[in-house]
Amino acid sequence: MSLGENIARLRAQNGWSQGELADKLEVSRQSVSKWETDASVPDLDKLVKLSEAFGVSLDDLVHGRSGTAPCPAPSPVASLPSPIPAQKTGVSGGQKIAALVLFLCGLMVFFAFLFLGGGLVSLSFAAPFWLCAAICVIFRKHAGLWCGWAVYFCSALYLRLATGISWSLVLLTHLYEPSWNFIRLAVAWAELAVILVLLAVTVLRFRRLPLATGRETLIALASGWLGLFLVRTAVNYVLAHFFRMVGPVQLFYYLFGFAQLGALAVLLCFSARYLHSLRHK
Repeated sequence: MSLGENIARLRAQNGWSQGELADKLEVSRQSVSKWETDASVPDLDKLVKLSEAFGVSLDDLVHGRSGTAPCPAPSPVASLPSPIPAQKTGVSGGQKIAALVLFLCGLMVFFAFLFLGGGLVSLSFAAPFWLCAAICVIFRKHAGLWCGWAVYFCSALYLRLATGISWSLVLLTHLYEPSWNFIRLAVAWAELAVILVLLAVTVLRFRRLPLATGRETLIALASGWLGLFLVRTAVNYVLAHFFRMVGPVQLFYYLFGFAQLGALAVLLCFSARYLHSLRHK
């Protein structure tokens, strides 16, 4: 029995798909497929990881045994991956408790501001808590990161609508005068720092995920960056020459700015994944 057949047999015994095995080894699904068809041979470090994942020795992994022969060593270890289906069923108990606490905090904030006469403004202060509660219920991984983005978007939108402050104000730092209120400039710099931290954490969290390194991926990334630049330039030109920045137009401009930031985060993540996969190809 060849090495590829052994990998396919052990993977099937554990009930894993090629994609699930690839995630455990931090490789692409295509690499696992090539191993199982004997089109390529895994490196030594990948062989060690395979033996640890399957719970077998390197000798058993490389030489294997026939499907009818007993395999006493891996049988008790094969039961270890049983918690994996439980991970797919939903979020952990801790996240559910956090979601409940955040939801109750949102209710308290909402009724407190409503009692003080906040009206619809009460929703804007309670929204970050409720969004984070929903994220804790929906997302099994990286819930803290998504909560960070949600809190930022809610806070930044409130700042723009209530005070007109945005991170782009830092571009006027060299022109700022004391009469313009330095507190506004400090808030803009703080917002920019939060954006940079969120972008850095997001890229670091996802840069190790495998990504195809072919020409198609490179063309897609280049098209994405070019499309972001062209759309941003076109929208800014139209708004500057044909619309007044008041009412719904101003709200659209703010939301478009957040959409640009989201697209930038996605492109940075995929670019980092491409470079990481290219370096470990």
